[in-house]
Amino acid sequence: MAKYFRLLIVVFLLGSCSKEEIDLNSYYVEPIEEELVVEQTPPTLELDGRLPVDDNGYYHLTLDPTKNQTIHRISGVVKNTTEPTKVSWESNLYWWLLAGQVVAEITKTYINYFTGEVTYVNLPPLTNWRNALVPTINSSSYVGKDGEVNTVIAPIYRMKNDTLVVTSTINEWNITQTLNIVLE
Repeated sequence: MAKYFRLLIVVFLLGSCSKEEIDLNSYYVEPIEEELVVEQTPPTLELDGRLPVDDNGYYHLTLDPTKNQTIHRISGVVKNTTEPTKVSWESNLYWWLLAGQVVAEITKTYINYFTGEVTYVNLPPLTNWRNALVPTINSSSYVGKDGEVNTVIAPIYRMKNDTLVVTSTINEWNITQTLNIVLE
């Protein structure tokens, strides 16, 4: 009897189920095609030669007569940029480092282990092994914290009375700024 009762319940349950067709197309929503246009303000580049400026807007750098090169940092600010941005630098002045010229003279300083005295040893000078055209500026830098950007110029003393023209470019935005530096 229990067997028939179970069979009756199964038949009753199967009979109460209905097969309803579901139209999936009625639930389909046509996608909306819109172009998302994000207007980004192009970056701006402001340079500072960190030198005295004359009435014509030319910076003035006094070259050190006791050294071959005078090292100087140029700074700037790039505004409206959020990604690592590369700034390219160029200048109009170069100089030749010829084969056989002394590049550096190195002096090693150490404390003699046995005597306790400071000892200086002049090492053989480093000489250039081939002719090389040397730029007066580092060729690239990246924008840092708060949009700060820097590069270094290093004109030689023989360039005295020349005008060094520094051009900086943000390539992906085609933004260029120029500084003129009179070498005195």
